[in-house]
Amino acid sequence: MLRRLFSRSSAWAGASLLLPLVVACGQDGRKDAFFDSADGTGDSDGADEASAGSDGGSDSDSSSDGSTDAATTSESTDGEPSCGDGIVNGDEGCDDGVNDGSYGGCNPDCSGPSAYCGDGFVNGPEQCDDANAVATDGCLSSCLVPRSCLEILLDDPQVGDGQYGIGPKGPDFVFSAPCDMSTDGGGWTGLTLPQLCSGNLDVAMTAFEMAPVEGIDDSCRPYTRDGGGDHSYAFDVVFPPGFEAFYLRDFVMKANADGGLGHVSEIYPDNFVQSVWAEGHATMGSATGDVSFGSGSDAGPVISYGALLDANMSCAACETPWLADGQIYEVGSISTLLRLGWGESGGEAEGWYPWWAGSIYVR
Repeated sequence: MLRRLFSRSSAWAGASLLLPLVVACGQDGRKDAFFDSADGTGDSDGADEASAGSDGGSDSDSSSDGSTDAATTSESTDGEPSCGDGIVNGDEGCDDGVNDGSYGGCNPDCSGPSAYCGDGFVNGPEQCDDANAVATDGCLSSCLVPRSCLEILLDDPQVGDGQYGIGPKGPDFVFSAPCDMSTDGGGWTGLTLPQLCSGNLDVAMTAFEMAPVEGIDDSCRPYTRDGGGDHSYAFDVVFPPGFEAFYLRDFVMKANADGGLGHVSEIYPDNFVQSVWAEGHATMGSATGDVSFGSGSDAGPVISYGALLDANMSCAACETPWLADGQIYEVGSISTLLRLGWGESGGEAEGWYPWWAGSIYVR
């Protein structure tokens, strides 16, 4: 089995601690005694002592008052709002009680929040930050780049249909995709041919049985043509967010036989319908093929042209629209590989453009 990969790329800091300064003015008695002595009225030591004693009593009262004042001042100071108490007060811009300046937290001086989603700068775990909560501009309100239309809808359930920026591979691979926000609850991401050549999505073309002519053209369309033998191929589109259902919109496939030689590509519903990925053509009866769709994680396709056609198709270069436009199909389990399968057999030079035009929507 040959597998070919195609990917074309186009605080602030600092803190101040205010300590209460407690002043007790309880020394009046000593001050009086000093001035009495200085005035020369200290002839009587007893009087002075009595005076001192009396003043000492005042000292005691004064000291007692001072102690009470000091205690009152201390209690008042301890109760003052401060940065770090977890409550926004005064001119504080924030106070989370930690204030370590970490992402989504508060600066150490409580002057304002540190880096956060919505500040207009990409920080921490953010992939983007456009300072708004608009979900359709390529940056979600969570500051992550949406990987799918479903993620946009989950971010803003009121979003309508439109072309929105998504990055299934990551924030460095954003492109505009059609988003169907109305069908069956919405959240469908449209995958179109131009996206397959941009490098924003990875694709892989696998040959289970090789054809001498195969590739992807300048319009990003895979194709094959055998030289009179059998061939079976698969074409995978890698969709990292994953999907569990899909539908086709305005989808067209095209036959790719050598009309100059009178050769044709054929799908006969009663003869062959593809059921496993590795076999895209009939092995007995008429030499016919099929074009099918599903998940590369499953053993085979969910639906195919052969399963839908009500008559045989045989032509060299005809374009055949999908007959069940908008019909939703579920895959076996959540998968990241959207797969198209196809093949042909017989003695003519024949093959297919399995995806000639249109979109495939996944969710």
